[in-house]
Amino acid sequence: MKVLTIIGSAKNGNTSEIIRCFKEELKKLGEYEFEDLYLEDFKIDFCTGCHNCIFIGEDKCPHYNDVKAIEDKILVSDILILATPGYMFSVTGIMKNFLDHVAYNCHRPKYFSKKIFYISSCTKWQEKGVFIPMQTWGSAAGFSFIGKMYIDMLPLPFTEKEKMKRRKRIKKSAVSFDKSAMTIVDIKPDFGGVVIFHSFRTICKIAPKIMKADYEYFKKIKAYDKDTKWYVNAKISPIKHYLANFIEKRIEKAINKMIDKNEIDNCKGSFKNKL
Repeated sequence: MKVLTIIGSAKNGNTSEIIRCFKEELKKLGEYEFEDLYLEDFKIDFCTGCHNCIFIGEDKCPHYNDVKAIEDKILVSDILILATPGYMFSVTGIMKNFLDHVAYNCHRPKYFSKKIFYISSCTKWQEKGVFIPMQTWGSAAGFSFIGKMYIDMLPLPFTEKEKMKRRKRIKKSAVSFDKSAMTIVDIKPDFGGVVIFHSFRTICKIAPKIMKADYEYFKKIKAYDKDTKWYVNAKISPIKHYLANFIEKRIEKAINKMIDKNEIDNCKGSFKNKL
């Protein structure tokens, strides 16, 4: 089982120590092959917001080669761990920059065969804000969620009792991780995920020249076929499918009222309205 950990922190910090301890527990439970990837080793400039990745293709990103090197490692792993300390009630800047660069996967998900786990060195008060960006991306990109863990590591010397509390929490999370890693997970998107699929495909149908990369993706997966319910085969109830179709028609109607139909045919790639 190949486990890739993408770390959005400095080396040898609290997050690295949590990961080290977590891996030691996992080694006691099963056969795992680990690789740690520190984002600081990849000199990726900040996302410029050009939207090339979304509109015309990820290979048109000015930082494509460095981002692809990371995504290639994800593609050959079985489980991805995203790890970051909490900075200002969110992920670190370097982790956020990475998520910005791979956000196109939320439009064209491809990680359905993989599982994801999240780790943070943060306090209880930071927990929600730290995990939201990572979980939002992981869910939309197609990963199967198998858990998360936060450990509060204060910059003060802990007593042995306090250290043991954290070791026990890490051990408990490792046992849960190991169990989920070995379990076959059925793909069962929630209603929001089904609606997003329907929303994106209808927007691309309305504006194929602007949403070129997405439109080609949806055609490739046969999203416009009558029997297609989602990106891949998944357990979707008839009622979810019916309601998502209903919402899709409402979205299509609303967008068609807003757009200049004569101008949209002349648009190619990213478009910006001038007020």
